[in-house]
Amino acid sequence: MKHLTTIFLSIILTFILSLTTGCGSVKHAGSSSRTIKDDTGYTLSVPSHPSRIVSLTYGTDEILLGLVETSRVEALSKYAGNEDITFVTPEERDAVGKTTDTNVESIMAMKPDLVIASTAISGNVVNLLRQSGVPVYVSLIPATWDEMETKVMGVAKAVDEEEKGKAMVNDMKAKKAALEEKLAPITEDKERTALALSFRGILGKKGTLFSEILSMAHVKDGAARYDVPKGINAYLSTELLPEIDPDVILMPVWKVKEGDDEAEFARELKENPAYQDVKAVKNGKLVPFPEKYKYVMSQHITDAMEASARAVYPELFDGG
Repeated sequence: MKHLTTIFLSIILTFILSLTTGCGSVKHAGSSSRTIKDDTGYTLSVPSHPSRIVSLTYGTDEILLGLVETSRVEALSKYAGNEDITFVTPEERDAVGKTTDTNVESIMAMKPDLVIASTAISGNVVNLLRQSGVPVYVSLIPATWDEMETKVMGVAKAVDEEEKGKAMVNDMKAKKAALEEKLAPITEDKERTALALSFRGILGKKGTLFSEILSMAHVKDGAARYDVPKGINAYLSTELLPEIDPDVILMPVWKVKEGDDEAEFARELKENPAYQDVKAVKNGKLVPFPEKYKYVMSQHITDAMEASARAVYPELFDGG
C-alpha cells in the first residue's frame, strides 16, 4: 500500500511540474503586462517587454528581426534561412538558434511569452496555445501597401517597439519614394507586362499584394485580368501564356517539391511550340525571380518593388 501511495504522489508531482514547465499554462512571474488587440480584433494580454518570442511565419520573422535583438527571439519559422522564400539569412537564423513548425507541444516546450502568427496559421493551433496560457498575436495577410504598414505597426506594438515600428514604416516610405522617382519615365503607355510563374502555374491576380507591387513598379500584371479560385493551389494554367503574351516572365526559384528544377522548367517553356510567339520566350526574357519577392509579407515590400522594376526595366538601373 505504501508503494502504491508513493507512485500516486509521484504522478501528482509530475503533473504539477508539467504545468510550470511548458506542458500546461505558461506563467511568467514578475512580468507586468498590457492589453492590446491583434489584427483580427482579438484582445490579448502580453508582457510589457516580451523576451521569449516565437514567430511562426516568414513574414513575421522578417518584421520581428527588424525590431528586436536576436536575444529576445526564442525561435523563428521553419522557413528561416531559406533565402529563396525569406529575407532571413542563415546567419540570422543561426543567431536565434531555433526554428519551429506549428506543433503546439514543441512551441509550448520553448516557454514563449509571446507567439506571433498570421491568419495563415491554423485557428486550432492559435486556440490551443491561447488555452494553454500563451499570448498569441495574429497579424493580417496584407493585400495592399496600407495593410502592410498596419501589419508592421501591429507587430511593433506587440513586442513593445512602436518607435522602431514607425522608423521601419518611414524607411519603407522613403525607399518607395526613391523608386517612384527613378521609375517616373515609365509612363502608363510605356509599361511592360510581366507574369510571375511558380512550378505549378501562373501566380497573382487582381487584389493580391504582388499585383500591387508590380503596379507600384510601373509594371502591368499579366494575371490581373483573371479571377483565380481561392486556395493554396489556385494557379492559372501556363496554357494562357500566348493569350497574355508577357514581355517578361518572372521564373520560379523556390523548389517546393522533389523534381522542381528551374533549368528544366525554362527549357520546357522555350521548346513548347505553343509558346514560340510569346514575347518573353521569343526575346529570352525569362528572369529567375526568388519567391521571397513574389510572396513578400513584411517591410521588404520595397525590396520586392525594386526587384520587380530591375527585372522588367534593367536599363534604368546601374549595371543594366
